[in-house]
Amino acid sequence: MRGRKPNPSPANNVVAGHFPGADVSEVEIAEPNWLLTVNVKQWGQRRAKIASERWKTLTQSLARKGLLDVDNDVLIEMAAGAYADWKLAEAHVARHGVMTQAPKTKVMMHNPYKAIADAAMKRVMAAERELGIPPVERGRAEKAPPRSGRKKRAADDYLGNK
Repeated sequence: MRGRKPNPSPANNVVAGHFPGADVSEVEIAEPNWLLTVNVKQWGQRRAKIASERWKTLTQSLARKGLLDVDNDVLIEMAAGAYADWKLAEAHVARHGVMTQAPKTKVMMHNPYKAIADAAMKRVMAAERELGIPPVERGRAEKAPPRSGRKKRAADDYLGNK
């Protein structure tokens, strides 16, 4: 095919399609607000609200999969907090751009919030990988089957182990 490919034009801001393992009527993923208003002075309050919402989402998702455990509480908290940092920093970058003026010299520089967003993204991915949230990791994070006990080996008879 020659020439420029046409630009995709979504009909609306909802992801359509069938998601395996989910009731089609329940699945509706709305596009996030990319230009979320961020007041740096209220960062802590916004962070707490976003992290709380993410914590609820993560715990519900892990409970549905049978992976919610008391031992995962710190990982869930880390993932929720890092997600809130990522979301707020990305919103700042979306509003002000990757390059911004330095406050005093007015010289163009990299937006420091981009570095915050990148670091938070790595923390989110690491915590969610440990929790088994990404599809690639789900097979490794399944509930462990209960152990049936020690299997008897031929060496046990020889060594007198029971």
